[in-house]
Parts: sequence; C-alpha cells; structure tokens
Amino acid sequence: MFDANFENSEIPPEPLSFVLGRDHGGHWIVQEANGLCGGLFASEDAAISYAKSESAGRGTVIRFIPDPIELHCSS
Repeated sequence: MFDANFENSEIPPEPLSFVLGRDHGGHWIVQEANGLCGGLFASEDAAISYAKSESAGRGTVIRFIPDPIELHCSS
C-alpha cells in the first residue's frame, strides 16, 4: 500500500556546521566545516550573520574555536 502523505513530506536538509574564531591578526573567521564557504570579517556579529545567511533556512551550527584559526580556501 502506498502512503500519499509520505510522498509530500520533505526531509529537512542537514544544518550547515561552521567554525568561528580569530586569526593571529585578530580578524574574525567563519568557515563551513567541509570548506564549502567562509570568510574573514571585522566583527563577530558580521561573521555569525554571514554563516546564518549561507545556511538559507537549513539551520546553522556554529562552534567557537578559542585558539587562532586560519581561513582555508580551495578552488
């Protein structure tokens, strides 16, 4: 038997996971855990806002790193 309600239900996508911290120069860095996106920011609020906007309704997990971190970019 086929349940029509099951077909219409959507499984929510996994939330994006970010790491947040400062580099050796004191700039705020936020980067998606798998390297999908990230950036260098002047304030913690700007970094958090960026992470939330990149998540686009998927949910956001942001983990603060107390030690200096560096932004890693790949093409």
